[in-house]
Amino acid sequence: MRKPFIFFLWLFLLVFVIASLYISFTAYLYERDAKLLANISAFFVGVNSGLEKVSIPYPKYTVIMYKKEPSGKFVSSNALPPEERDNYIQVEMPVRDGKLFLYVRKIDLKEYLSFVGSNTFYTGLLVASLLLYLSIFYFTLKEFEIAQRGALTEELLNRLKALRLTMATLKVIPEESVEEMKKLVDGILKDRLSKR
Repeated sequence: MRKPFIFFLWLFLLVFVIASLYISFTAYLYERDAKLLANISAFFVGVNSGLEKVSIPYPKYTVIMYKKEPSGKFVSSNALPPEERDNYIQVEMPVRDGKLFLYVRKIDLKEYLSFVGSNTFYTGLLVASLLLYLSIFYFTLKEFEIAQRGALTEELLNRLKALRLTMATLKVIPEESVEEMKKLVDGILKDRLSKR
């Protein structure tokens, strides 16, 4: 009865840790998406104003290029050197008068961790859930270890009682008692040596 309860407790706490990771990562994605949308909006405001090179508020996240038919070309002010294009995902979209090319920066683990570190709510949520999970995990493992040691000593006591009974009957049935005693002693020694 106790083992299933502890298993479900571990499972619940593991789900709690995963849920806190999910919550913080979703918040990071929302903030990132807001920056991407701010970049695209600022870019099209600049294009409508007639600027060919438009500065965007978060240049780290997107590089935007708009080819307008028949001959117009508009770019964001943070043009990419060719060696950095591996850090970006390219998205092409047909737009009313031409084609829009977006280079969106790939999700970065360091950036996610700095987001979590800068927002105390998500830091606290992650740290609390991890500490809770690890502490419950540690204490239940200790309890299992203590319980297992107790079971071993009870088993040893039962075997020693059987050995005492065999020794008491040594005079009554000498041959069988000696053989039985040897088997019990060999069993105890074998168990003890294997558990070292």
